[in-house]
Amino acid sequence: MSALAEQTVLVTGPTGFLGGALVRRLSADGVSVRALARRPERARAIQALPGVTVVQGDIRREADMQAAVEGCSVVFHAAAALGGTYDAQYATNVEGTQTVADAAAGAGVARFAHVSTISVYGYRNFENVTEETLPDPGADPYHSTKLAAEHTVRAVSRLHGLPYTIVRPSMIYGPGSNTWTAGMFQLARLNPVPLVGGGDGSAYPIYVDDVVDLLVTVATHPAALGETFNCTPDPSPTWREFLGAYARLAGHQNFIRVPVDPLLPLAQRVARLPGTGSSQFGDLPDLLPFLQRYITYKMDKARDLLGWEPQVSLEDGVARCAPYLRQKGLLR
Repeated sequence: MSALAEQTVLVTGPTGFLGGALVRRLSADGVSVRALARRPERARAIQALPGVTVVQGDIRREADMQAAVEGCSVVFHAAAALGGTYDAQYATNVEGTQTVADAAAGAGVARFAHVSTISVYGYRNFENVTEETLPDPGADPYHSTKLAAEHTVRAVSRLHGLPYTIVRPSMIYGPGSNTWTAGMFQLARLNPVPLVGGGDGSAYPIYVDDVVDLLVTVATHPAALGETFNCTPDPSPTWREFLGAYARLAGHQNFIRVPVDPLLPLAQRVARLPGTGSSQFGDLPDLLPFLQRYITYKMDKARDLLGWEPQVSLEDGVARCAPYLRQKGLLR
């Protein structure tokens, strides 16, 4: 039986890809789930699940959060803005996190499980990355606001004793993922598949069930208290291996190398354009070389402290995506 069984937990972002998967897992484990949705009509896929109650609310509104967290033992904070202007992402990712964390601290929750991202490390690392590697998020608003959100969680913990754990997933794929499953499969259907620099650099796909399992683990594990954990494949597959797994579904293994050197001057010009200083385009000169670099975001800490490591291989994970891709009409 799950350690959370018969407890009440709050999940923010339940209409998103990761949040929805987390709600389904908690429901299956016999947990009473309060799913906070800004637009409840988007929560139809989860509202009929056993033990799930969808409540309307906005993470940026104090009253909404205080009502939502009342009586909950654990808060899983998965809501985030992944795009838009810096100000819009700051309002959700930082100010929203502040509101959720303050409410959780006030309610005396046993654990605040915060979903961050390996993007906080940025694109300038040349060696394997551990949780001790200093974050360097660069210009992208998502990267920088997610790092600021981490700082916010730790600040609330220092001021109000919030018991927290931070999880930094990488590229979350699986059935329902628009970017790392549907998008990557559409790229892999191209024959040949274009690979930046030949595809020998690292990719970081982590299957959604593994991310959910780590979140459920840190919600109760005593050694997770006050810690931050990567959630990544270790060792990393290459882009050729990642896209190649999808290409096998599409029925081919043909690739073409896209050289990076001719693209760098263009990337540098784009990064200097007005308005790109606080956008993802400002990171292009760092991103292109990074795509060719082979590094791993190490999982030693989760193994040592929690006895946890990802269980779903790349081959198995991609195979599990096939029914979803057929449902979307992308795979015959």
